[in-house]
Amino acid sequence: MRHVVSTNTLQPGVRVLWSLRRRRSDVRCVLYADATPVEVKVLQDRDLVLTEVFQEEWLALNWARVYADRLKQQGWFESPTNP
Repeated sequence: MRHVVSTNTLQPGVRVLWSLRRRRSDVRCVLYADATPVEVKVLQDRDLVLTEVFQEEWLALNWARVYADRLKQQGWFESPTNP
């Protein structure tokens, strides 16, 4: 099972694509590209919100960008700790 070790420490092959904040809540998008299929997980604070699976990394990156844009339209903004 793949997972985020902590907020600041990630396993090899794992990257945080973006981090957004609204009120006192944080949402981040984590890409697991160390194998095929590629996974994208969205976490709100410490909870897993959703997982999407893609056959290619570029598809995952495009999906993550669109998802972040939708959240921004709902009042989320880039976190100062955004990678």
